[in-house]
Amino acid sequence: MASIFPFKALLPALGKEVLVSANTHVDDLKRQIEIVRDNPLTYLNVIKPYLKFNEEKNPIKHFPYGLSALNELIAQKAMALDNSPSLYIYIQTDKINGSHEYIGLICTVPVEDYYAGRIKIHEKTLTEKEEQLIMHIEATGVIGEPVLMTHKPASNVSDVLKSVCNKGEEIIHFHDEVDRIHRILKICDLELIKLIQNEYAGIGDLYIADGHHRSAASAGYFKKRGIQNGQYLTYIVPPEYLNIDSFHRAYKSKNTFDANAILSLLSEDFTITKSSTSILPKQALTFGLCLKGQWYQLDYTKGAEGLNAVDRLDVSILEDHVFRSKLNIHDSKTDKQLSFLKGSVPCEILEAEVEVGVYDAVFTVHPCLIQHVFDVADQGLIMPPKSTYIEPKLRTGLTVQMV
Repeated sequence: MASIFPFKALLPALGKEVLVSANTHVDDLKRQIEIVRDNPLTYLNVIKPYLKFNEEKNPIKHFPYGLSALNELIAQKAMALDNSPSLYIYIQTDKINGSHEYIGLICTVPVEDYYAGRIKIHEKTLTEKEEQLIMHIEATGVIGEPVLMTHKPASNVSDVLKSVCNKGEEIIHFHDEVDRIHRILKICDLELIKLIQNEYAGIGDLYIADGHHRSAASAGYFKKRGIQNGQYLTYIVPPEYLNIDSFHRAYKSKNTFDANAILSLLSEDFTITKSSTSILPKQALTFGLCLKGQWYQLDYTKGAEGLNAVDRLDVSILEDHVFRSKLNIHDSKTDKQLSFLKGSVPCEILEAEVEVGVYDAVFTVHPCLIQHVFDVADQGLIMPPKSTYIEPKLRTGLTVQMV
């Protein structure tokens, strides 16, 4: 049973949505620093106030400046509180990738559900990062970006979301700098809210798709403060609207790299086939390997029968049968020989970076399915680092929860 609730959102003023909200999932650090320098209204001043000082993050020193920046946004009427407790239907359209459309519900969910396991996880969180996020909520009094969640297939939920779109008030509609269209529809009618709540009550558990640290920190804030019946910000997207891409693995040896020796080692577990073109795997247990001047297809020979939900993942096959056993990488999250590249990076760029020696090898990976995420979470297991790149990514500061 998924419990969802309306809330009063702090929203950008009409016409200031692009200026206020920030694309932290797209903009790198250099670009974020430029935005802070040129745009005093950016919400980056709230979530990353240290950028303005061109300093490394110091929560005790910098986070109070985040509150000052938030108060200034409100004083300048760049943001305003919506005084009606509402649910918000959020629609994002990616114009670059075939006008792909994402639709889901922005709401709050109970902290109790997180600790009771009704909000399921598939990643570990880092204690230090979690604690810093809690400190930021304490300093600013807001949660600026929803946790992306999903649920098992439920066609009735998608139908309800579509049907109430015609009944909601469109309060935000803008085209951003990365060619995405954002629409937010406000649902404040009590009967409609009850209808939506009833539909979500029948979908079972919620699953975190992206934002494990934000979820842990949001729940942790209410627990630390001893606040009963706390609720935190989420964006729940039906599984059919999610897009899951992979993270490719790029390897740069700290020693002299011997391509022939690596191929010989890989032949113990993989069938290796030369390819005249780049390889983006089209099925599980198949990988691409880019070496200088040559692509190879790697087909795993041992199969995945009998393996649990984590061990059968393609990323786990790479972890266990390439990085750990062949390349002596025991912690892929911290070993500097390994880098993670989004699956959307063009193969031409991968080839070029191998050619000039940025990397010695790149392994391309077939994306996980959402069912893999469900299976891992249901079995209480944890995926390897960077197993999925899940969209949509939300702009921070677009719907803000005041706590």
